[in-house]
Amino acid sequence: FDGDFTLRQWVPETFPVAISDVIDNHLLRESNITPTERLAAMNDLLVMIMEIGLSCSRVPPSERMDMKEVVVGLRRIRQKTRMIEGQFKYIRR
Repeated sequence: FDGDFTLRQWVPETFPVAISDVIDNHLLRESNITPTERLAAMNDLLVMIMEIGLSCSRVPPSERMDMKEVVVGLRRIRQKTRMIEGQFKYIRR
């Protein structure tokens, strides 16, 4: 990033249209499914994670999400992730 342009500024500009540019492809890999299938299945979860991250990094800090809300959101994401992973458990290439 050059000058005053920060990661915090770049992510909202690319989000959620180019979420695959924001998320590391290593996080999307799974041995029994393609990255494209995994991204399609987990897109809502990725959006939820990014929304929490963006909320937690707002300037000024008074606009940031309350930590109790963060915990609730992350637990919801964990539950949905487990459901999605269960759906792909038996899929083979």
